[in-house]
Amino acid sequence: MIAPCRVKDIDAVLDLWKRAGAAPSVTDDGEGVRRRLKRDRQLFVLAWAGARLAGSLIGGWDGWRASMARLAVDPAYRRHGIAKRLVAAVEAQLRQMGAKRIGCIVLEGNEGGTAFWRAAGYWRDAQTRRYVKDLS
Repeated sequence: MIAPCRVKDIDAVLDLWKRAGAAPSVTDDGEGVRRRLKRDRQLFVLAWAGARLAGSLIGGWDGWRASMARLAVDPAYRRHGIAKRLVAAVEAQLRQMGAKRIGCIVLEGNEGGTAFWRAAGYWRDAQTRRYVKDLS
């Protein structure tokens, strides 16, 4: 079942990211996830296998650009179409909000992630490079 993330799901989300091997970021804590939920809750979707959290994806939309990040699937549930369903759910929401293109964040060296996004119809944009700065 695909459903929006709720405040009561935060601990399960953080645990999923660890199980899935997601690279830690400065916002990987309860407060960071809680802040994210206050914005576009409908773009932060979870996949449930019964009572167990099997996957997550965070979409973003600022009225100009759409993005997706933190696609994570529990290793025990990979190759079951969960990532495809998560992406389809966020794509539908973003399309409804007016997005024309979506950018995805994939870490360098994540060959599985790269293969997934290519199979889902996404390509690497050779014209852009992402720069970041921690404000803490």
